[in-house]
Amino acid sequence: MRIDIEKKWQEAIKKTRIIRSRYGKLETFKKTIVPYVLINKSIVNKNTTVVREGKVEVSPIMIHLPKGSFEFYGFDFKKTTDYSDEIIKSFLLIRGVQLPSMKYSNTEVKLDIFDKPVEEVINEYKNLLSRKEDIETGIILGIADVWQFSLVIYLSSLVIKSVDNDIKNILDLLG
Repeated sequence: MRIDIEKKWQEAIKKTRIIRSRYGKLETFKKTIVPYVLINKSIVNKNTTVVREGKVEVSPIMIHLPKGSFEFYGFDFKKTTDYSDEIIKSFLLIRGVQLPSMKYSNTEVKLDIFDKPVEEVINEYKNLLSRKEDIETGIILGIADVWQFSLVIYLSSLVIKSVDNDIKNILDLLG
């Protein structure tokens, strides 16, 4: 089941949509728990929608590690591709995807399949999180067979969103 990683990465870049991002930024000096709802069309049945609810534990920035020294845990690329997390990490580094020196540990809490169109499921989750006043859970529309790429894209957007805060916190600590 060898897939062309480059094609899948390009597909993820084109098709991943961050429907709703978490409100808060990533913590600079302590772990951040990033809950998410990842939604995609089923590749088995075109009329169904697959929903993964989970959380990624993002470790604090490690300033002393070399640039690009990030680690994935629990992303299980091997389940949907023939490639290990290390091969995927190398692939991303070659493509210029540079996450800060952090560990990203994914835990999938729940996997559901709905006999509804994707847009209907997205709206239901947006309404549910709104009613709960949940400002931490992100909603991502991803690709089905390498959904992990969509999750990495979401995490990258959070890293970018947090950079200014991290710089301020690091300078405050040093100053």
